[in-house]
Amino acid sequence: MPPVSTSNPQQPAAPRQDPPPCPASTATPAMRQYLEQKAAVPDALLLFRMGDFYETFFDDAKTIARVLGLTLTARDRNSENPIPLAGVPYHAIDGYVARLVRAGFKVAISEQMEDPRLAKGVVKREIVRIITPGTLTDERLLDEKSANWLAAVFADDAPARRGAKRSMTQTAEIGLAAVELSSGRFFAQMLPAARLVDELARLRPAELLIPERDIDAVDAWSSDLHAALGIPVTPRGAHWFDAHESQRVLCKQLGVASLAGFGFETVDGSLRAAGALIQYVQETQKAALRHIASIEARHDGDFLAIDSSTLRALEVERTARDGSRDGSLLAAVDRTVTTMGARRLRDWLCFPLRDVAAVRRRQDAIEDLRQDRTGLARLRDLLREIRDIERITARLGLGRANPRDLLSLGQSIASFRPLRELLCDAPAAALGGAAPLLADAADSLAGLDPLAEYLDKSLREDAPPVTRDGGFVRAGFNPELDRLQSLEQDGQRWLAEYQAAEAARSGITSLKVGFNQVFGYYIEVTNTHKDKVPPNYVRKQTVRNAERYITDELKRHETDVLTSKERAVRLEIELFDQICRRAFDELAKLQRAADAVANLDVLAGLAELSMQRGYCRPAFVESADAPDKKSKRAAALLEIDDGRHPVLEQTLAEKFVPNDTHLGPDAGRVFIITGPNMAGKSTYIRQTALLVLLAHTGSWVPARSMRLAPADRIFARVGAADELARGHSTFMVEMVETARILNSASAASLVILDEIGRGTSTFDGLALAWALTEHLARRIGCRTLFATHYHELTELATSCPGVVNYNVAVQESRRADGIPSDIVFLHRIVPGGTDKSYGIHVARMAGIPPSVVARSVEVLAELEQSFAAESRRVSGAPAEPDQPTLFPAAPPPPAWWQALSDEIRRIDVDATTPIDALNTLRDIQTRLRES
Repeated sequence: MPPVSTSNPQQPAAPRQDPPPCPASTATPAMRQYLEQKAAVPDALLLFRMGDFYETFFDDAKTIARVLGLTLTARDRNSENPIPLAGVPYHAIDGYVARLVRAGFKVAISEQMEDPRLAKGVVKREIVRIITPGTLTDERLLDEKSANWLAAVFADDAPARRGAKRSMTQTAEIGLAAVELSSGRFFAQMLPAARLVDELARLRPAELLIPERDIDAVDAWSSDLHAALGIPVTPRGAHWFDAHESQRVLCKQLGVASLAGFGFETVDGSLRAAGALIQYVQETQKAALRHIASIEARHDGDFLAIDSSTLRALEVERTARDGSRDGSLLAAVDRTVTTMGARRLRDWLCFPLRDVAAVRRRQDAIEDLRQDRTGLARLRDLLREIRDIERITARLGLGRANPRDLLSLGQSIASFRPLRELLCDAPAAALGGAAPLLADAADSLAGLDPLAEYLDKSLREDAPPVTRDGGFVRAGFNPELDRLQSLEQDGQRWLAEYQAAEAARSGITSLKVGFNQVFGYYIEVTNTHKDKVPPNYVRKQTVRNAERYITDELKRHETDVLTSKERAVRLEIELFDQICRRAFDELAKLQRAADAVANLDVLAGLAELSMQRGYCRPAFVESADAPDKKSKRAAALLEIDDGRHPVLEQTLAEKFVPNDTHLGPDAGRVFIITGPNMAGKSTYIRQTALLVLLAHTGSWVPARSMRLAPADRIFARVGAADELARGHSTFMVEMVETARILNSASAASLVILDEIGRGTSTFDGLALAWALTEHLARRIGCRTLFATHYHELTELATSCPGVVNYNVAVQESRRADGIPSDIVFLHRIVPGGTDKSYGIHVARMAGIPPSVVARSVEVLAELEQSFAAESRRVSGAPAEPDQPTLFPAAPPPPAWWQALSDEIRRIDVDATTPIDALNTLRDIQTRLRES
């Protein structure tokens, strides 16, 4: 088996085995067995079952002793080469493995495959499972509210074969595939290479497989991907990604002759990545993957594109400050009551839909659920009773379900019938009357009632999470098990009844039944009654004044009693296998039901949220519905009345101030938003982006009303931090992200920008911000909100079509020295620009010493005067005499050039036909030649 390796710099170093002190030729049979298995998994910690312990040796022992706080001892401690040894009890293995995996290690489990008491020679052992970050299925190893994806990528390897040192992301397209072993979800898609990191950022896989080409390429890819995502990267050999082998592996796994039925016409890079995933999971799990029964063909245009910086800037699933879930959009809108629903909500928020019809189906379902508060409350109460059947079903498919899993599964299925009745019985509950999603959910919950009854009949209510000690099969399910358990419990009663019956039958009143360790159970008869001993009694021992006998019936009882516990446990395990097979027969139905419950929980939670917070239903206006059929004008529509930030409105309650946003062909496509610090500019632009994102998930939104044309992407360029590890400054990061916007945005995109250009000098930053705004307004025409302290940008509203000025209202009063004495930030976005930032006032509020504040006022006046002079010099206006400069000022442009520039600025590009544009250009050329 190829080694399991990782190139993640933040993961613990792989536990490489030093040359063993004892050569395999001189080692004991058990140690030879260990060394052979360790050689197969050199990058994993090998836990080797020996009796009641899982033992580790050599460097592995040193590692787990350090990580788990165990005592490091030695095997053959009195020899010349003692072997480091550390172990953990077999019954506590799950907890120790959980700690090792959380610490970043891969763990291989070697089990005893036969009873040591029956083994001839060394006990047979096999590695039954390799646990890696992307292949977790155990409940205690997983975050119940987060998916645990294992992903793989494949790009054309021709450049690498030719020796070209080229990054994976420089190829045109990349195949991406991901599987969640703990649920069975599986998808593949081709996407532009430039989008790879962004797609992985919102998928957040726990582990990533990449093709191993040459070591330089692997190191470069691993480093790039880890720096962007911080996930373990595992290289795999090129044969893992072979097209023919991938097709064969996938068809065998999915039980089909062709993948065309899943939407794949050819074996592209995404299927080659998918084939590598299946091989990796098969290698590590050593078990059937029966719950992975289909693969979804995803397409690049299925979801709203959101890059990693936008996810971070909008704090969709974690805050930018400390990376916690609290304070994020996900935490604010989460009203789910099941773990499946919590994971599904995260998917919806990170992968908003572009298909307006699909969005409206979700909206319709929420609207139906809102119709009856009592019915909705009852629905949510029923959902609370449902356990994580998605992950239970996955463990069932892997052959790792335990009695408590099956018990929870049965109890959960029992809630399906009242759920269906609630969804389908509209006259009684006013739910599910028209929404197709609710009707589909009801259909998906049907057909499992017999399984619920079977599980209820077969499993005890206190079923334990392990099978090794028995005690989980319900009384009455199996007569033989009942008999064995009664033997153990009622053995003394049987002996008393047997003694009385034999005394009566034989007429020996002194007959007694006893027990010793030598003969087991026996019948004792005093010497005075020897002549009455029945012929079926077999004498075993003579004692003083008595003889001891046994009978076939007593011996059978002895065998039954002494082995009843062991036989009962063995029978229970056999019965549990039977129960699992019965549940496995319904695997496809269970997976459909789990999917339906997850969707239903999210929809019900969003309906509850919308009523709690007074949300409205967004109205999508598609191009075909718009009065103006021109794409740029139709795509520009975004109207929000009394919009609120979905997170801050819950924190600030009634203190939060709603605002309107009216972007459109007539209202303007680009808003320049100026105003003081702390007044709410950043909150306002983020709020608008979050409402658009929520609308595309199908959720209702915190506003009085909302109309919008569908978006294709959301870009947020808000804040930045140095990426010192990659040699990038704040300004470099800002420019890279801004370049991505300019190169990727379309007329249907939404762009929010906050303080672009502040990382460099004032004039450089202003020039960049000015040119950026012109490009967005003139060439791209997308909906843009630009919050800035460059008040000079407000002049663009007079020269650039589609640019409109807004500012944050402030109420102020001033002292005699000119410093604002009382400022109230009204947090209202109003039309018009402003030239005030109130930075000195904010500094005073923050506790800056008064002397520094006073000096700041003086310096500000000087700088404003100097800046005004510089502005006049650049524009060619007369200026006051100033100190001599090293270089002469540039001459002002001629009058004819200024006139021509003004004429070009006044042209409405959107309203100009192609023939008019050519005529205008010809006229300009003629005048330029004449000048």
